[in-house]
Formats: sequence, structure tokens, C-alpha cells
Amino acid sequence: MIGLRRRVARVCFIAGSLMLAVISAAGVARPQSPEPVTPPTVNWPSFRGPGASGVATGPELPTTFDAATGAGLAWRTAIPGLAHASPIVWGDRVFVTSAVSEGPPQRFLAELPDSREEITDPTPHSWLVMALDKHSGEVLWQRVAATGVPRTGRLRKGSFNNSTPATDGTHVVAWFGSRGLFCYDTEGNRLWQVDLGTTEAGWFFDPASQWGTASSPIIHDGRVIVQVDVRGGAFIAAFDVEDGSELWRAPRDEVSSWATPTVVETSTRAEVVTSGGRAIRAYDAESGEQLWSLAPSSEIAAPTPIFAGGLIFVGAGYLPTQPFYAVAPGGSGDISLPEGSSRSRQIAWSTADGGPLLSTPVVVGNFIFLLSRDGTLSCFDAGSGLPMFRQKIVADEEPVAADPADPAAPAPPAKPPLTFTASPVAADGKLYIASDQGDVYVVEAGPILRLAATNPIGEAVFATPAISDGMLLIRGQNHLFAFSQ
Repeated sequence: MIGLRRRVARVCFIAGSLMLAVISAAGVARPQSPEPVTPPTVNWPSFRGPGASGVATGPELPTTFDAATGAGLAWRTAIPGLAHASPIVWGDRVFVTSAVSEGPPQRFLAELPDSREEITDPTPHSWLVMALDKHSGEVLWQRVAATGVPRTGRLRKGSFNNSTPATDGTHVVAWFGSRGLFCYDTEGNRLWQVDLGTTEAGWFFDPASQWGTASSPIIHDGRVIVQVDVRGGAFIAAFDVEDGSELWRAPRDEVSSWATPTVVETSTRAEVVTSGGRAIRAYDAESGEQLWSLAPSSEIAAPTPIFAGGLIFVGAGYLPTQPFYAVAPGGSGDISLPEGSSRSRQIAWSTADGGPLLSTPVVVGNFIFLLSRDGTLSCFDAGSGLPMFRQKIVADEEPVAADPADPAAPAPPAKPPLTFTASPVAADGKLYIASDQGDVYVVEAGPILRLAATNPIGEAVFATPAISDGMLLIRGQNHLFAFSQ
């Protein structure tokens, strides 16, 4: 009897196990955990958005749009003055800054080739901070932070307001170079200002050159952090966002540079990573103590470091030195590579000639994309550095041939080459890349270059776009444009 019971129990167990396996295979045996949902990107608080990543999630952006016809255009608002500063967003408000001359209207010189030529302007200017309604483009308030004649010159293709503001939802901070660092609340009330001195920045070979500053402030854990790489006393400093009091300052052995710092947070510490002309360095966000350094760097450093997939991507592209690195956080001391090496315990991979001159890279999924000044887009596997492609977004136009009916007639002038200053941003697996001439190219963010659309803005674009809740915000020479589905 006992043996019979055991055999029956064994049969029941096997049958039950088989039934459970069948039910599990059908997907109804056990409730499945829902896939994590990434919240949509609403706030774009500083240059290139959260962590300077340049990547947004949420409602899909339009692939095709046209400012002239109004296709995909939610609104456009005239912005006075001249500026390379990007828009930022918090909640339902968009914040922009500008430098407005009392003289004749100025314009970007997008049609010219790159030049080291500078401009000095004796005309009085006003430096503005503005807030707009994100849904309508209505100007909610406008404040004059400073007035006067610019204290330095600017690059011919630059402006007297190249730095993007930053916000934490309560404060709005703007750096206007030699005019100082200013903080407002979101209703436009000035809270404090700090004089950072005359900030002279220019080509390291020419002590007289005046290119202006372009690094942007960031806000982290109640601190406003600014990287002031200028002649005669470069430094990085942190100020209390509540009252502007200085919390720490670290001198930097640097030439002029134009990169914005990035805070990289790990489980053990927060590193302020900076790109400079002499070295890439990281500082402790709380104390300002230097943590590590990496050389060589490019002598003109403009792209901002970014953090994605556990790696810091940093480098620049001024010839002849164009290094680009994928660095693990947590380093200490000098982490420079031994001669002839491209990787180490701290550096996952590197390339000696891949750094971009101006544009900050963007990581989408497994790939990192780097944009050159001439519109050449390079794609690498972000984890290994394996190259995927390197080619121009738009092929160079063939020279226009002379009229065969009149060989003596001069050929039509060739179009100026395309140039790119703004950094790419990404959403929905697509890159949005604005040219100086005012076209926004939509490129699939994959290992093969596929151009999905070319969208005209109708005016020069030097500022990096912003993305918020399914809206693409593009600052042109005269207007701020908002595009959406």
C-alpha cells in the first residue's frame, strides 16, 4: 500500500511539473515584471540638457519640418541681439540669453570660411536674460543683466554671448564673460551677481587675439560651477546657488579653452570633469580638489565631456593633436597613457586623431557619434571604440562647369562649403544636426549613415538645439523656433 501511494504521488508530481512547464511556456504561470519606463525629458537645464548628454526621451519629434511653410512649427519668437547661447527649459518655461548692440543689427557670418579674425566693438551693448512660455513662445519677462561697451573682442563667427545659461528650477544662472555671473529666480528677480574679472580668451599663439569665452555654467547639488580658462589666471570655481558666495576655487595651468565642465556621479563621489588645452582634469565636486589628469589634450578645447554607459567621453580636434578618450571614472593622479598605448585600466579605448573641433559628441544606444566642423560624422562602438563609419552628412557639390555654349563666360561662383558649430542632439533613435547655414539634418542613429530628412530653418544656426517633451527648440540668428508633431 505504501509503495502504491509513493508511485501515485510520483506520477502526480511529474504531471504537475509538466503542467507548470506548459503554463509557464504559455506565459501565464507567473506575472511578468513590467519593463522599466523612462520618464519623458521635460527639463533641459543647461548646455546639451541633463548631464550634457544631448539625448531626450518621450514624445516623438518631427522628422520633417519647415520654418518657411510652417510645417511642424509650433511657434517662433523674435529674440533680439546676437548670441550662440542655447535655450534651456524647466517645466513650462524656456530661458534664453543674448547680447544686444545699440548699433546697426549684427548678423552671423555663416557664409565665410573659418577665420581667426576677431572683432572689437565700441558700441554699447545690453546683456539680456529672457523667459518664454514653452507652449506659446510668449515672452514672459526680460531683464537687463548688464550694459556697457564689451571689454574684450570676439571671434568673427562668435558673439558677445556664447555661454548657455543653467537652471535648477528655482534659479537661472547666466555667465556673460567679463560682465560677470548673474543669478535670477524663475520670475525674473535678480538674486545675486559675481564679478569674475576681465575674461580674455584667444588663440594661444597670439597673445593679442580676442575670441571671447564660451564655457557655460552648470548647477550641481546647490553649487554653480564655472570653468574660467582665460589668459593670466585660469581657474575653476564653485559658488553657492542661493547667495553667490564662493565655496571653492582651484587654479588651472591652462591656456584659453571653451569647454563646459560636466559632473560625473558614481556611487562613491561626484567628479567635475573638464577639458582644457593642456590636459583633461577631474575635480572633487565638494572640495575642488584635483582628482586626476590626462594628457595629451588638444590645444584648442571646446567639446564638453559626456558620461554614458559608465564611461567618460572627452577629447577635441585642433590639429595636429586630436585625441579622444573613453575614460572610466574613479581615477587618481596622472592617468595618461604610456607611449604607444591606446588603452589601460582607466582608459577603455582612445584614438589619436578622432576628436571633434567644436561639437560635443552624443551617445545613442551602443554607438557614439562625433561631428567635425565640415559635416563629417564619425560613428564608433561606444564600449570598444570599434569604428563603424566616417563620412560627410551631405556630399560635397561638384564644381559648376562653364557654359558649353559660351566657353569664355565665367562659371557661376561655387557655394561656400557647409560648416557646423552646433552640437548634435538625439531623440527617437535619430540625430538632429544643425548647420551654420540653417539646415537641420535628421540622421538615423545607427552604424550606417542614413540621412532621413533635411529641414530648412531660414536663418543661420550656431546654437545647439534643446529638446523638451516632444518639442525641438532651435535658436536661429533672429528667432527661437519650436517644432513638434
